[in-house]
Amino acid sequence: MKKTVKKILHSRFGARLIAAYLGSVHATSRVIVDFPEGHKADGAEAPMIYANWHGQNYLFPFFIRNRAPCTALAARHGDGHTVGMALEILGLPMIYGSGSIGKTVARKGGAAAFLGLLRRLKRGETIVLNADIPKIPRVVGDGVLLLARKSGAPIAPNGIGTSRRMILNNWDRTQMHLPFSRLVYVIGEPIHVPDDGSPLDDHRERLKAAIDAAQERAFALADAGS
Repeated sequence: MKKTVKKILHSRFGARLIAAYLGSVHATSRVIVDFPEGHKADGAEAPMIYANWHGQNYLFPFFIRNRAPCTALAARHGDGHTVGMALEILGLPMIYGSGSIGKTVARKGGAAAFLGLLRRLKRGETIVLNADIPKIPRVVGDGVLLLARKSGAPIAPNGIGTSRRMILNNWDRTQMHLPFSRLVYVIGEPIHVPDDGSPLDDHRERLKAAIDAAQERAFALADAGS
């Protein structure tokens, strides 16, 4: 039974179900957006890299799709690919590939995805991606930092929280958003990674702290008044 359900969810039909569910959460929730001072709350924006953690960003298409030309990143296989198809249905173009370590880098398409995202940033688009790589949660990978360095675009750490939610017991602690919630998007202060040859570790912990803070604030604002 479990295999059958998983097979359905990993199909195009399953992606449509996920998209419809996310749409229902957004349509029935009260939306709050928390920006840093000076951030454009409406209208077009310069190319930017919106970075968050795996399992927390499924409602992000509703925030970004009317703000700027934007492309998101999703894994080629499994749950990541299914979620990617669902986000495409919601109007967010995707590039498929993911970071990794060891011999699986080529199979996961990380290098090709990096180049595709870099091209989009350089032609003025915004991108959305998870800062951590699959199976290594809450640890900033090199990809997002190198994209910022090579493109010159700032990283906008962000978090999403709903007042009605379940946290799944899986590797990335997926936040399952529930309808009729207070839905909060938190955008942190932009982080720049200069192309000066400085070690990536100098920026890794700074970005991790910023994403953690954005996610914690999203939960706090979502739960306020509950």
